[in-house]
Amino acid sequence: MRTSKKILLSCAVVILTTVLVSWNRNNSTKELNTSRWSYLPEKDFLEFTNAEMNGLIAADDEFQFSPGSGQVAPTAEDVLVQKIPGDNSHLLIMAFYSKENFSGPFVSIENGGHLVFRDDGRGYDKKAGDGLYTAKVAVDVNEFRRTALNMTAQMKKIDYKPIRFEHRAMIADPDADESFDIQKWESGDAVSISGLTNALSDLDISDNAASSGVSAATTTIPGFIDSIRTHCVFITSLAVVEDPTRTWNSCAQKGNVDGPWTFKTIMKQLASKDPSHIATDAQVSDFVKNWLGKWATTQIVNGDTVAARPLVNSKILTPWLTKSKNAGAPTGQLDMRFAPFKLLAMVNRFDLREGGVHGIPGSGVGEGRFVFGLISSACDGPLKMGVILEFGVNKPNTCDARKAWAQQWIALKNFTVGSSQYNQALQAITDQYSKCGTNPARPNQSSLDQLRTNEQALSSANPGVWEMKEFVVDPGGTGFLKQNTVAQNPSDKYNAQVINANVERMVKYVNSNTLAIKRDSFSVPLTWENLPFLGGAAKLITVTTGQVASPTGQPPKPYHWAGTDSTNRSTFIRNDAARFNFSLNTCWGCHGGETQTGFTHVDPVFFGTKATLSGFLTGKAGTGGAIDFDKDSTNENMTIKDPTGSATQRTFNDILRRARDLNRASGSRKE
Repeated sequence: MRTSKKILLSCAVVILTTVLVSWNRNNSTKELNTSRWSYLPEKDFLEFTNAEMNGLIAADDEFQFSPGSGQVAPTAEDVLVQKIPGDNSHLLIMAFYSKENFSGPFVSIENGGHLVFRDDGRGYDKKAGDGLYTAKVAVDVNEFRRTALNMTAQMKKIDYKPIRFEHRAMIADPDADESFDIQKWESGDAVSISGLTNALSDLDISDNAASSGVSAATTTIPGFIDSIRTHCVFITSLAVVEDPTRTWNSCAQKGNVDGPWTFKTIMKQLASKDPSHIATDAQVSDFVKNWLGKWATTQIVNGDTVAARPLVNSKILTPWLTKSKNAGAPTGQLDMRFAPFKLLAMVNRFDLREGGVHGIPGSGVGEGRFVFGLISSACDGPLKMGVILEFGVNKPNTCDARKAWAQQWIALKNFTVGSSQYNQALQAITDQYSKCGTNPARPNQSSLDQLRTNEQALSSANPGVWEMKEFVVDPGGTGFLKQNTVAQNPSDKYNAQVINANVERMVKYVNSNTLAIKRDSFSVPLTWENLPFLGGAAKLITVTTGQVASPTGQPPKPYHWAGTDSTNRSTFIRNDAARFNFSLNTCWGCHGGETQTGFTHVDPVFFGTKATLSGFLTGKAGTGGAIDFDKDSTNENMTIKDPTGSATQRTFNDILRRARDLNRASGSRKE
């Protein structure tokens, strides 16, 4: 048994392969009332009907796989299927775990009820403790066989190159390149389906593919996935972000200042108390001034002192107020026609649908984001500041809701990006989270999870120091934006990379939570050991001298999170994978050395210019001195040396990861 594979035991891998590829069009998921799971007796969990199984078809990562209440099982190392002699209506599915990774008696899929995979010798499990967790599922065996062979043939025809992602890093997976071994399967052996499940991320299994004369799950990969990347995941086309009916050019004073994607409209919706009381121009002005004013004074956030950056006045507020007054606005009121922010990108973060799992807050269907860049008051170019509005999507935390949301995004690929049909369909999506009233349970009835900023423009240092901040709509009832801690990022003092009490405390946190950090199931706490832990902001500074650091370059130069070397045990992070994953999840680990990113993943640009993206996102080296260490600018594989100087290299193309994930999650079959 090989143990090198890491396969998520989820809809997309277990059930999607055994049910979706043997889709019975007479068994729609609409027939399933998911509340039934709560009263199905446990003995029935081993034999779901086709209709019940169809109800589980949806996105990867969407279930909690648990060995017990409150615990999370690791990803399976292989998933196998086996025929049952004389039974053409069921298969056995086995998830394999080596003992060092997991050795509990069962693993269950939680979705209001659960499907139990056993390794206790009960039910259909043949041998207790052998690492093969077994369940029986209802499947049309003959149809599964036909589709498995069809997929295998197509993978060979297009010279399919399998990859998988771990901790967002791209990994070539030669094991997944295996064809489905039909001879072994027919003889009754358990056969790995890793090759099939991996391919599902990249193949078009839509009804459109079938109706076009190509069998389901057989269309070629590159063009199909590329269309998802550009149309459905990360949208930077000028025909969209400068659509004159939905956006506004504050320098040319052209477009529609009240369009749904303008800075004015989004802030107006945030400032409104409820859909029946949309904020006035004066109220929007107060809302924005209150937010920007937080740069002008020192803030104390979770005990962390965030020094004032008074250049906010001369760079943003004063010229904006002057233009507003000259245009006839009341004294002290900002006219949103002169808001110096350009829309750079719209982003689908469906991959963040782990919200609510592992104690990490968020939406069960992920986030939708607007990325803006700051424009100089003279309108002569961009300034180094990005503003990202990150909205949760108020949808049910269910399999069906996730699939339906994914399908709304996938449908965008059917239109020419930037066309009137495309922009109208995209607006129909963004309206579901950008408007006041989309989440009545939240402050201002807003779906905003957080507003993040990343800027150097307001730094008075020479050279300027980049700093990240995070804001939320004040839950205390003021209705304004409140500066919050930066998510997953301890205060800067914990990353001094010298032997002191603060670094020791951070290292102790990582070493104490190694397994959870390696599994991406951790949330950095507000306090640790009864002291403030999360930072009020994150600065990119060198850890020993206080001078400006570089996010890119040859290791060990690039900025990253670490303790010290092994010569001091209490400040040494013992597990390399945990160190990397902890650092990657911090603000400046992600925007710096772990990803060879020159400060920003979306670079601020002026009107008329399409935003450039980081190599971490695109697989091709971005700006700011980023180095692609494979020295191949054409392969869309951004290879990065570990910033600590270790021999480890990692490869990234995060938009591809998100596109594959969205494709798999959508199911692509119409109900």
